[in-house]
Amino acid sequence: MRCVKCGKPSELKVQNLEACESCFIKIIQKRVRKELRLNRLIKKNDRILVIDDSSAESKASEYLLKDIIKNLPVKITVKKISYNLGEELNGDYDKIIIPWNADKEDEYFLHAVFQNKDAPYLGHYKLGKKTYVKLLLPVLHDEVILYAKSKKFKFKKDEKKSYVSGLLDKLEKEYPEVKFSLLKSTIEIRKNI
Repeated sequence: MRCVKCGKPSELKVQNLEACESCFIKIIQKRVRKELRLNRLIKKNDRILVIDDSSAESKASEYLLKDIIKNLPVKITVKKISYNLGEELNGDYDKIIIPWNADKEDEYFLHAVFQNKDAPYLGHYKLGKKTYVKLLLPVLHDEVILYAKSKKFKFKKDEKKSYVSGLLDKLEKEYPEVKFSLLKSTIEIRKNI
């Protein structure tokens, strides 16, 4: 198969995306840039905390953030901690980058639907005066892993998958692009809340 962007032989394949390594990296960066731009997530003089839980998501988030906003005057702090969704963190920060991706967002949404509960932390959210940013929201988990491996990041392997996560993987094999479709649905629901 050929790279979807440049036509060279593809080296990487995730879901329906086949690309050479350099184009794959550009595709991921473009998605993250678009997420930042469309949602106006980072601005001049922001104080940003990047949560480092040693996962591929945290390593990729740190690298991409520094690479994308390298010319913007912001203060970036990286802190090695674990984080639970909805947990309010202390500190003098405007934005907090949490290790998150499209698969986790889909799983969070489906858990809420299956349990008939609210999902107050869909997308990027605010707690107090701090904005919690899911930088890798438009990126699938498998894509994050490939990105981290391509960049030769050292990261902790994933924990055991939940039932819902396994269900999403099965659906994705049967119906390609279902994870992105579900993600788009969560975005629409978030707009209407």
